[in-house]
Amino acid sequence: MAKAKGGGDAPKRKNKRWIIIASATVIPALVLGFCITLNLAGMGVKANNLLASLPVTGSFFKTMEEPKTPMQVEREELERAKALLEEQRTNLEELANSLASWELQLKAKEEELVEQKAIIDELQQRLDTRVGNIQELVAYYEKMSASDAVEILGNISDNALVINILRNMKEQKCSEILASMDPRKAARLIETMSVE
Repeated sequence: MAKAKGGGDAPKRKNKRWIIIASATVIPALVLGFCITLNLAGMGVKANNLLASLPVTGSFFKTMEEPKTPMQVEREELERAKALLEEQRTNLEELANSLASWELQLKAKEEELVEQKAIIDELQQRLDTRVGNIQELVAYYEKMSASDAVEILGNISDNALVINILRNMKEQKCSEILASMDPRKAARLIETMSVE
């Protein structure tokens, strides 16, 4: 009887092996067929994501994104273009603000330059008038005798005016006037003329 039991185990083992081999072949084939069927039905991504979320099969499957429809692709492109346009608009606004600031600074500088030019023009006009007056006085003094010129120049308290008149005279006339002056006053005028 012991033999009969032992001999009966061998066919059971063969059956178990056969069942294991058949299961190992049939189950993957069924799963593969199931996945192919879902793909053909347009549910492959959903099935893949479902299998990826299960603890037993999760290590064999990765989560996938569903393929986008042409409408979704176009919408995403429009959103990117809109974001890019918004960024460019912001950049343009910043540039416009910067340009406006520079324009205000330039206008302020321009106004300042206009004011300075007006001041310079006024000073130039005053200088031209003064030079004209000195040249006119020089013409008068050059026509006078040296003694008459000395008498008048000696009574002018503004030494700067006397020096300007003497500097603009012809050398000959200037030396005649200085020679006719009080030596101390002539020395002071010559000393001042040499320093300036």
